[in-house]
Amino acid sequence: MIDADISNTAIAMMCDIARASALDLNAEKRAVLDGLIAQGLVEVIDQAKPAAGQKFAITSKGQLLLDKRGVGVNEA
Repeated sequence: MIDADISNTAIAMMCDIARASALDLNAEKRAVLDGLIAQGLVEVIDQAKPAAGQKFAITSKGQLLLDKRGVGVNEA
């Protein structure tokens, strides 16, 4: 099952994305985010404003994973 491969860092990043928090991405976190996007758990949105930086959203698949883990967006 996919959620066995998701790290605590990835879960925390998904919570930040769900809360619409700004992401402070170092190289390690960018790699985690790229993995979440590749797995279909996070998607890139708001491509129309590249100067503002990329924005991300949790997909329904990602939300299902968080729900299965019992993680609400108020948790980190």
